[in-house]
Amino acid sequence: MIDFDLNDCELKRCPRCEESLPLSEFGVCRARKDGLNLYCKRCIRQKIRLGRQALREYKKLRSKHRITTNGNSSVAVVTAPPSLSSRRLARMLRKLSPADRVREAIRHGAHTQKEIAAMTKLPKDEVCDALANLLLWTREIRTQIIDHHRMYFVNEGLAPKHKFPEPQEPRSHGVSSIYFSV
Repeated sequence: MIDFDLNDCELKRCPRCEESLPLSEFGVCRARKDGLNLYCKRCIRQKIRLGRQALREYKKLRSKHRITTNGNSSVAVVTAPPSLSSRRLARMLRKLSPADRVREAIRHGAHTQKEIAAMTKLPKDEVCDALANLLLWTREIRTQIIDHHRMYFVNEGLAPKHKFPEPQEPRSHGVSSIYFSV
């Protein structure tokens, strides 16, 4: 039988709580060299609890500021009061997908790529991807060149996303269907 002494036990330092704890206080993580999580179990539980609390607060604020989705499509619409400060609007936009953020920025007065990037706090490539998506696929926005600057505007009436042709009756060429499987 082996005697375990607290002094013989290996310790690991948690960088979050800055305590040296026995290895049994760290969860398993196969991706790390030592096979243990970086943070102790207590810190991870605290982090998860704080994340869940932040999610609850976000959902509460979302319902408070009426950020909703349309029943017809998955378009998020911010129906916040028009007197909303730009900082508060930017904070609300961060909770949306990049395409939704770009659409809402255009709705609230940003018309050039620089203005949209500044309002949404998105990198240029994400702004361009979202604009391409909104222009080409969903057709929710339109573009116009004014004084040598490309400006973006929200389309008033949304066009249907995709129109597929109606299925037609299969043609009968006077040949039995058993020959079509060959």
